[in-house]
Amino acid sequence: MTDYGRQTGPGSLEFTRTFAAPIERVWQFLVEPEKRQLWFCGGSTDDHVGGKIVMDFDHRRLSESAPPEKYASEETATHHAEILEYDPPKRLAFTWFESTGTTSSKVEISLNPIDGASTELHLVHTGVVGREMLIGVFAGWHGHFDLLGEVLVGQRTSDFWVRDQQLEAEYEQKSNAGEYSRRRAF
Repeated sequence: MTDYGRQTGPGSLEFTRTFAAPIERVWQFLVEPEKRQLWFCGGSTDDHVGGKIVMDFDHRRLSESAPPEKYASEETATHHAEILEYDPPKRLAFTWFESTGTTSSKVEISLNPIDGASTELHLVHTGVVGREMLIGVFAGWHGHFDLLGEVLVGQRTSDFWVRDQQLEAEYEQKSNAGEYSRRRAF
């Protein structure tokens, strides 16, 4: 299995990752603000369908490096999402903001226990608009999952912005090589 995401249709992508932690612990890192901010973003999460997730992004917590110019205005930002599914510790789905601010996409996360000590996370993100956004979303989820893997087993050691830029280049190369050509929305 690869850590790379794959495109499943126009504007749709998925990731499957295995983490060395029980399902309950991975769930905590998805919904508890103080844990989630160690790998992704802070902010509150309501515990019911129709509730809200506040996403307080402050990538300064995840990186020693300055953000690339195209993300400089997004290094700190707050976004609000609606919870579409909430089934602890197995499933979380929510709306996702798009950079244009006029549309939203959808994120679905499923957790499956493997052996009591490991968990498979499956993410499906649909409704992503445009080639540049899709590459950025691929790199973003990939880099954040790398950080989640680190914090679940100890301490974060990666620099988010450095890793994000490496991943954007890799996903761009995969796109240019036609790896997504049969299913791509670019």
